[in-house]
Amino acid sequence: MKHYFILLFLCFTALYAQFPMEKVSVKLQWADQFQFAGYYIAKEKGFYKDAGLDVTIQKFDPKKLAVDEVISGRSTYGIGRSSLLVDRMEGKDIVALAAIFQSSPFVLLSKKSSDIQTPHDLIGKRIMMTKDFQDTITIRAMLNSQNIGIDKIKFLEHSYNPLDIANGKTDVMACYISNEPFVLKEHGIETNAINPEAYGFDFYSDILFTSETEVRNHPKRVRAFVDATLKGWEYAFEHIPETAQMIRERYNAQNKSLESLIYEGQVLKELAYRGNSPLGSMAVDKFYRISDIYRVMGLPQNDKRLEGFVYNDNSRQTVPMRVDERSFLHMNTIRYTSTAAWPPFNFSTESNGTKLQGIAIDFWQLIVERTGMKSSYISSPTWAAVLDAIKTKSADITLGTSLSKDKEPYALFSKPYASFPNVIVTNKTIDFLPGLEALNGKRVAIGKGYSFEEAIASKYPNITIVSTEDTREALKLLSSDRVDAVVDILPVVAYLINADHHIDLKISGTTEFVFDVRMMIRNDYPELKTVVDKAIDSITPAERQRILNRYIAITYEDRVDYGWVYGITVGALFIISIFIYRQFEMGKYHKRLLKMATTDPLTGLVNRIRLDEKLAECHQFYQRTGRHFSVIIIDLDYFKRVNDTYGHLIGDKTLVNISKILSDNIRSIDMVGRWGGEEFMIICPETTSEGGKQLAEKIQSVIERNDFPYIHTMTCSFGISESREGDRIENIVGRADSALYRAKEEGRNRVCLA
Repeated sequence: MKHYFILLFLCFTALYAQFPMEKVSVKLQWADQFQFAGYYIAKEKGFYKDAGLDVTIQKFDPKKLAVDEVISGRSTYGIGRSSLLVDRMEGKDIVALAAIFQSSPFVLLSKKSSDIQTPHDLIGKRIMMTKDFQDTITIRAMLNSQNIGIDKIKFLEHSYNPLDIANGKTDVMACYISNEPFVLKEHGIETNAINPEAYGFDFYSDILFTSETEVRNHPKRVRAFVDATLKGWEYAFEHIPETAQMIRERYNAQNKSLESLIYEGQVLKELAYRGNSPLGSMAVDKFYRISDIYRVMGLPQNDKRLEGFVYNDNSRQTVPMRVDERSFLHMNTIRYTSTAAWPPFNFSTESNGTKLQGIAIDFWQLIVERTGMKSSYISSPTWAAVLDAIKTKSADITLGTSLSKDKEPYALFSKPYASFPNVIVTNKTIDFLPGLEALNGKRVAIGKGYSFEEAIASKYPNITIVSTEDTREALKLLSSDRVDAVVDILPVVAYLINADHHIDLKISGTTEFVFDVRMMIRNDYPELKTVVDKAIDSITPAERQRILNRYIAITYEDRVDYGWVYGITVGALFIISIFIYRQFEMGKYHKRLLKMATTDPLTGLVNRIRLDEKLAECHQFYQRTGRHFSVIIIDLDYFKRVNDTYGHLIGDKTLVNISKILSDNIRSIDMVGRWGGEEFMIICPETTSEGGKQLAEKIQSVIERNDFPYIHTMTCSFGISESREGDRIENIVGRADSALYRAKEEGRNRVCLA
């Protein structure tokens, strides 16, 4: 027994040894207060630990700026202001991960009796301000807009003691609106605040950042740290009094009162969610605007340095995307809308209906996870309100509908992510119904605006359709014998019969109408449709089944007739099995369609769509690992003469022959495709431009020696480029295209490097 326990201990020891906590640190930019509550909470509540991180929170030190500590490697992460953009322009390779405050809490504070109320009143005054505050865009832009040179202000070293405003050691102090005004008020001191926001300058603040090295070498750790930190902030803002009490007890070097900490939390919460922005969100456009303002003020700016400054977490994107699709997702937060009254597709167990669950929600969460998109929820009370939100573009997508001609003028539809039969529900006394024709002359309840309502009315004019708010209301009418039947899709009626204990109702038959569940997208967002379609294609049959099993299983109380329940369950499972098989077949069909959509019909090579996807994959891999890839663009020399002399049929055969030569002479990891017309592209992962040149020269030699049918000889020109730091995909392809143009200008049949 003793040996057994020793063995068990060793097993546990080995298990824990396999998963060591990663040690990281974050450098604060000010003294302890609610300003850093999210980091304290993430540590105290174990959010960092759950993410596999052992986090040290490094205290503020006025002699050690966070940006210098991060660049030097003495700290893994830091918190900074918009002046981080100045640091980036000066060559410091830092990356902004999340903006905790969408609007800056920064103000210039003075004693009320000093009568300092406008920026012009600052001229000749003493201001306590740290170096990074001086570079902060809000203060510089405000002064510049009022034609006040920064040389007209006397900067003092910051004492970090707000009482120095009252005791005359300074005229003005740079501080946060959430902190020092309340502290001074507690001491009976009235203040004035000059807020840059009042002059039109309102930018991000308390930006979580790290080094490019950390992002490149530890992408998963970066993602884990950001997620755990944001989780900490969410908790802090949802539990402000509890958080304030914790800070007062454990992180209170300033000896702040509980009341001041609670006040600070309330002010910062409003700034964090300003404009209904998701917590921590950043927009590239906003940083470009900040950069433009710095440029106007005479501070050197370089747009190339802006590229890569905002964190782009490609590790979350498991769906290959084109450049325009990635750009679209980066620039937009996708607003999805739904009712909370269509179980089991979307419903809420909470009275306010804010937290949704269901089949459609689970599929949507998979899509969000695999594309890395940012999303937010807009509640709609009814299906009519959902349609109106898509029509007016106040929402971008809804998660469960089917193709419908009346919606086509304002909506796009995704591929179906699930298919279900529409079934007939009747009173338990009714025998099996062979189909809708058995309901001629009967009253059938259907949810208002449901897509199959029009189809049933058209095909079965003798059925009296009773429109209801939703299927739940329809089943209530059936239970009270005010209608003869209800029609809706299998999961909905199976769920509601169980949830609402309709022991007097049963599924009596199926209809010929099948409901293909799709997502509906506003018609001016085609990029969103293609991204959603790709994500749907990536969902495996097993994953689909897991989602369906979560919601479609039927259970009943003891008072139910179990013989009937088993019959319904077996029938439902049989129907579901049929449609799961159909889903599987549909998946194979989609794969065939996908291949058709990404293959050039003449040459059999991949087409430009697939080449774009491969470029995106290689570029993402390069950004994560720093391992280069090369692009070769090939153009057939004087190909127009071939078509003009021998005809397009011979021209097509020549393209096919060239395609075979290209395919036969590349590596298995390379991809060759038809770029357009007589142009081809080869993408070479893990290859420098020198390696690309060797491959191009090899292919050039093979083509030169080849005897082509009818035309006998053919040559090609080659342009080559290699991935470089800070590149966008357009830059890499553009350089290869320029090199190709140079090869043709210099006489053709040659290889040129960018």
